[in-house]
Order: sequence, then structure tokens, then C-alpha cells
Amino acid sequence: MPPLTYLQNWRMSLAARALRQDSTPVAALARSVGYTSESAFSNVFKRAAGVAPRRHREVARS
Repeated sequence: MPPLTYLQNWRMSLAARALRQDSTPVAALARSVGYTSESAFSNVFKRAAGVAPRRHREVARS
């Protein structure tokens, strides 16, 4: 697996776990996993997880 792919997968794994467990705003979570833009983070997360970060949080908590 290429290094950048591994890094992206690791970041998305951390983000998915944080979305399930914490109530941290998505913008703050994006910064904590290395993205400077909430929009960029949301696009990558949606591509990787199939749903937007907020939707992932809603589904995980219900």
C-alpha cells in the first residue's frame, strides 16, 4: 500500500472512531486529523466511508 494511501486510511479510521465516541465539532476533528479545511476533510471522509461525517455520527449514535 502506498504511504499516502496508508496515511489517509489511518486518518479516516481515527476520524470515524472520534465521530462515534466524541461530540467534537467536525471542523475541529478535521484539524485534529491533519486537514486544514472542513470541506476537504468531509469530501475525503465521504469518499472513504460512503457517508458524510455528520451522517456517520448520527447513524453510529442511533
